[in-house]
Amino acid sequence: MRIVRWKRRDFLLRLSQSALALLVAGRAGKLAIAQETKPTSVLVLGAGLSGLYTAWLLEAAGVSVTVLEARDRVGGRVYTLEDLPGKPEAGGQSFSEKYKRLLTLAQILAVPTEPVKIDRKLLLNVKGESLLPPDWKNSDVNKLTERERRIMPTSLMRHYLRPDNPLKDAKAWTSPRYFNLDISLEKYLRARGASPEALRLMNVYPSSMNSIETASALWALKNDQRSQTPNQNPMQIKGGNSYLPQQMAKALKSPVQRNKVVEAIRSGERGVKVYCTDGSQYQANYAVCTLPFSVLRQVQIDPPFPGEQAEAVRELPYTMVTQVHLRVRRPFWEEDGYPIGMWTDSVLELMFPQQDGNGQVQSMVCWANGDSAKKLDAMSSRELNQFVMAELKRLRPATEGNIEIARVVSWGGDRYARGAYAYFAPGQISQFS
Repeated sequence: MRIVRWKRRDFLLRLSQSALALLVAGRAGKLAIAQETKPTSVLVLGAGLSGLYTAWLLEAAGVSVTVLEARDRVGGRVYTLEDLPGKPEAGGQSFSEKYKRLLTLAQILAVPTEPVKIDRKLLLNVKGESLLPPDWKNSDVNKLTERERRIMPTSLMRHYLRPDNPLKDAKAWTSPRYFNLDISLEKYLRARGASPEALRLMNVYPSSMNSIETASALWALKNDQRSQTPNQNPMQIKGGNSYLPQQMAKALKSPVQRNKVVEAIRSGERGVKVYCTDGSQYQANYAVCTLPFSVLRQVQIDPPFPGEQAEAVRELPYTMVTQVHLRVRRPFWEEDGYPIGMWTDSVLELMFPQQDGNGQVQSMVCWANGDSAKKLDAMSSRELNQFVMAELKRLRPATEGNIEIARVVSWGGDRYARGAYAYFAPGQISQFS
């Protein structure tokens, strides 16, 4: 126990300079001094990475913490499918050397990491025709303009964002200097000369957004600026990324209260009271809410959020993501001779393998974003299974009889997530900054 306590102090010393820790722990300390008789209490709503991290910091500062989690598991949108071959990740896929806080956390908790092998080779399937990247430029299905034809569909967004990206560092996107770029990404790309076909292809598997029409160009430029420093060492938690939040929860003094679906939060002079759908109630001096806005907007807040804060909670968009995880019976890529992964302008959008450290394929996943995810979510389980199998057979005949659907994960359909990633719509960065 001495070693554990020393590590917790060391962790707090090294990492507690976050705004959250300074704000909550500082107020908690003042309240504890004023009360003198009992420790300050805090309710943390949500046992994802941010909720567990918050709880750990506050406990290390001497605060009494209770964590409430709606699911029967911890981790939130970090979710390893431990019962499927290769333990694929349904949430956070991997991280890198740039995740300093997470890596320090893993080190303190003695949670090992391992490198991830990412196969970046992709088969293109456009308008139902399969082709290799070298054949794209001269393909009949390539309907881009003459100056765009050489650009791969997966590189079109970078082609139009990168050359004139004015953001020079990670914080620049929050500066009013660039708020003139807080316009529709589709409008920005069109003004940069993108053709209608280029715009269509950029709407296939749009990264961290539902569509180029619904996202701010400034948000996309921010993502491009960040990607200019590529990840050098992709990795994951050994045994699955869910192992990290599981160990974080075990390190807390008080066990996470699971299956606690928050329906109301009421605050007053005596503190905060949280009401759950199972009839249970929790009271504390403070509450830290880590629920995504997409879920928080379903919770009764009293007193309500004021003005633009309420508008942000109500309107911030979240990317719809639906994954179809596949068991591989036989290596169909050896039969057709194509790369294992595939990018397609069909509803399935992206298919890539889950590989072990030796490069052996354990399973595969089809990953759909935005409107494509919504189309899949609108289907019944039977309809979706039939559609996916028929679509894969159409796009890649060698998959017939060689794969089967193991699991479908819809983050948009998950009542405790209601989407995968938050992003900013046109005008929201300047409005909510």
